[in-house]
Amino acid sequence: MNKEMKKYLKKFSWIVNLNNFKTRTKWWLSDIRSAFLSRSTKLKMTPYGFKFKGTNSIHHIGMQDGVFEINEVSLFKKIFERSDVFIDIGANIGFYSCLALKADLHVLAVEPLQKNLEYLYSNIIANKWEGIEIFPVGLAEHPGVATLFGGSSTGASLIGSWAGASKMFRQNIALSTLDILLGNRFDQKKIFIKIDVEGMEYQVLLGAKSALRMKPRPVWVLEICLSEYHPDGINPNFQDIFNLFWKDGYEARTADHNNKLIIPEDVERWMKCGRCDSGTINYKFESPN
Repeated sequence: MNKEMKKYLKKFSWIVNLNNFKTRTKWWLSDIRSAFLSRSTKLKMTPYGFKFKGTNSIHHIGMQDGVFEINEVSLFKKIFERSDVFIDIGANIGFYSCLALKADLHVLAVEPLQKNLEYLYSNIIANKWEGIEIFPVGLAEHPGVATLFGGSSTGASLIGSWAGASKMFRQNIALSTLDILLGNRFDQKKIFIKIDVEGMEYQVLLGAKSALRMKPRPVWVLEICLSEYHPDGINPNFQDIFNLFWKDGYEARTADHNNKLIIPEDVERWMKCGRCDSGTINYKFESPN
């Protein structure tokens, strides 16, 4: 941002403050709606061949109707074909877990928000699936207890004010680590790990040092934001996440139809300018061998 623009924004700072207030209000109202006003949908057969229900949010209805994250679903189904185990970190109400179970994978679903867990349990029971382990915890570098902020079913985070959400909605949750959950139970298995934890990706990976080095190497898909949603403006661990994977021999690509290779120079450039031009916030990490 040039000096003239900064000077202009400073002169009219009330406009910026008003916009920030509008954003915070939007997420605060979203939390209220999700926590108190949302209703359950009826159990419905999805186009993917399993029964599913959730709240009346646009995301959950999209899951039922087969229009939610179509590109991601296509990618996941391809990876499922060469996987034995799916680990769903930030499982929400179980959409991707259900897709994996339908593909006959063993599933570990990790979800700390009680409201989401109730739908997750219902969806598993409705389909009479047994090949799933559900862990009602958050994941971090160390086990313990933490505060989960937000009432939104798809936006609760251990980071306060994530995506502008109010800190008014909070609950205490238990924490574990991915290495504790896995142990050495899946040695030599082909593992696919999804991490969607609203800004806590790096902390989850710090508690997954053994998992990162498993043989064969797991395939990982993470949602990683640089400047989107973070209360401090820039995700301080954005580059650290990529470096962790590169250190252990992974290749980084965009998790979309472009499958674009990401190199260290790309991430360096994004960090310097404070903006990412990859076209996505979803990235795939996989051993090139």
